Amino acid sequence: MSRSIASHRRALAVLLCRRRGPADDAVALPLARAAGRVLAADLVAPLDLPPHTNSQMDGFAVRVADLARARETGEAVTLPVRGTRAAGAVPAHHAPGTATAVMTGAVIPDGADAVLAVERVSPSRFDTPSITVDAELARTTPEGTFVRPVGSDVARGAVALPAGTLLGAAALGACAALGLTDTATVRVRRGPRVLVVTGGDEVIPAGTELRPGALYDANGPLLAAWLREAGAEHVIRMAVRDDPAAFVAALAAAVDAERPDLVITSGGISAGAFEVVRQGLEAHADDSWFGHVAMQPGGPQGTAVFHGVPVVCVPGNPVSTWVSCEVLVRPALAAAWGACAPPRWGTAVLDEPVVPLEARTQLRRGSITGYDDAGVPQVALVGGASSHLLTAAARADVLVQIPHGGPRLPSGATVAVLPVVGGVLPPLHRSDGAPTQRPPTAGTATDRAPSGDPVAVVPSTNGTRTLGTTALDAPPHNAPTDDAPGATA
Repeated sequence: MSRSIASHRRALAVLLCRRRGPADDAVALPLARAAGRVLAADLVAPLDLPPHTNSQMDGFAVRVADLARARETGEAVTLPVRGTRAAGAVPAHHAPGTATAVMTGAVIPDGADAVLAVERVSPSRFDTPSITVDAELARTTPEGTFVRPVGSDVARGAVALPAGTLLGAAALGACAALGLTDTATVRVRRGPRVLVVTGGDEVIPAGTELRPGALYDANGPLLAAWLREAGAEHVIRMAVRDDPAAFVAALAAAVDAERPDLVITSGGISAGAFEVVRQGLEAHADDSWFGHVAMQPGGPQGTAVFHGVPVVCVPGNPVSTWVSCEVLVRPALAAAWGACAPPRWGTAVLDEPVVPLEARTQLRRGSITGYDDAGVPQVALVGGASSHLLTAAARADVLVQIPHGGPRLPSGATVAVLPVVGGVLPPLHRSDGAPTQRPPTAGTATDRAPSGDPVAVVPSTNGTRTLGTTALDAPPHNAPTDDAPGATA
């Protein structure tokens, strides 16, 4: 059975929304620990912002009525300067027929209703006993010019930051401007607890000796890092072997012990002889679906409900795992938990021709290389189309969507691009301003991951825990790749 990308996105969103309950919406955190989280409730302003009417410019506070003669006669008007107000100074009174020097942020003196920028008056400086305002400036200065009214950003009692606001730098700055301290409590959306299942007889943890035929586990760390970036509250990793019965038993024990909101498996779902995730879930889970989505990489996909917990199954080649998360899983996480932003696609122009596939949309890895005269980004493809080219994927900062079934796309064709976390930053510069030299890079093959046999829970201090595995000396098997004819990973 096959699905389109859009239909599988919808299926994942429905699946994940089944688990999330309204009581699980929010957790209370001190503001110092809330960076990067998403507000679960409106943040109401405890005070006006700005708290006083102040000057937007360095200049002179005046009464617009005192400029009337210049507007009416076309002759310049001269106003004596009476006092200087700096930012932070207590409010003062403005005498009619005068100008008060004010710095940016200074409280507007009581009685003044506009500010003239210092560079627009004569002389254009503050050490002067008077200023002259020409008729043109007088005509173009209505009440309120360069004045920031009290509460013009947000009024006391109004919603300052609505629910759903990502607490980035600007939002945290707004909280500080409203008087909230690092210890002030805010309610943020709770991300899911996720159990990550990776492995296979050929997959071993980094740090152990790489025996012939074995591969280091790339997908466990990849998924844990991706999930944390996507707002997961907690990630538990479990490695398994190619034994369907052991996989099901281990998964049952982990789900019952850890009570995750979501299980994500990587590998073991395609058409090979050792697809233990598919075999185990089809036999022991509810509502299982395994099939293909019309995309490359990431064709094989699956879903199930195991012990009441949604299970999302992605293919095991590392780039397939990653692309599936960005294109399929992220929209579902955003819909169900709202702890991350949904994918935000844009457009760019290709810097080389591309031949589309006949029946599958390609998600190629790319890098924004520059912008044309109209500001349109230009994208270069990074690495080949194969789903094992993980180091090439790490050098990408966008995914490039190549629609299926169309004619050859020429250089300069417009394509959809999805920004991703990654890419290579510009080289550093030496003290003389010249760029340093970067060593050449090359793509590296990695692995696919199917399934198997966990034993121990090992706590860690970084919010991620790993379920270890017993070292089984089973012979590794060859993993199919999407380079081979008929391959689907």
